[in-house]
Amino acid sequence: MNLDEPSSPLLEVQHLSYYVQKTAILTDIALTVQPRQITAIVGADGAGKTTLLKILSGLIRDISGKIWFAGEEIGALPAWEVVKRGLVYVPEGMRVFPQMSVLENLEVGAYCHREGMAERLARVLQIFPELQDHLSQPAGLLSGGQQRMVTLGRGLMPGPRLLLLDEPFMGLSPKLITRFCNSFRDLAQDGVTLLISGQHIRRVLKIAERAYILEEGRITRAGVGVDLLQDSHLQEILFIS
Repeated sequence: MNLDEPSSPLLEVQHLSYYVQKTAILTDIALTVQPRQITAIVGADGAGKTTLLKILSGLIRDISGKIWFAGEEIGALPAWEVVKRGLVYVPEGMRVFPQMSVLENLEVGAYCHREGMAERLARVLQIFPELQDHLSQPAGLLSGGQQRMVTLGRGLMPGPRLLLLDEPFMGLSPKLITRFCNSFRDLAQDGVTLLISGQHIRRVLKIAERAYILEEGRITRAGVGVDLLQDSHLQEILFIS
């Protein structure tokens, strides 16, 4: 892989399969994520989206196939080594530490990358200025939307090159979803690559420059996000028509 070429992907997956007791959970997955872009993975519940993100982040191993990140094969690395290389996973339903302050919650995210933490904190507060006045407040007292800002901010504190977001819109109002979509676009423009999985299919695909449909552990469609919205097969399996 030649990283000097502009088209070189930041993340590349080839022939990835994962089995649990001889049952196929993911089969022959192949995908690429280009730098500074938003890529989406969509599919029905149980399609394997969360499992795929956990594998990419190092939380699940004993897999077959290859995973490259920034030109390095990472398929056998533990999760903490993956984070050190700049790939950070924000799981579905990730919660704040309610008794800790907002600032302490954010600082936890930088445990692997303490150097430059002040600059990264300033960037998080620029993206989510609502948190500025609550830094000393227990995070558990924040609204649901503000707590989601804290968990996403915590994912940004290590200074990721690639941020994996699993169901980032879960439980949010339409207004907040729009706000988060705008923030994701800003992050991509600033150089943070995003891979998003979610059930808000229209919202996710409208901001995705590249998207994949995952069905029963297999990728069945790939293309530009807004183009996939018009795909009759996607409309049929996810009832979004």
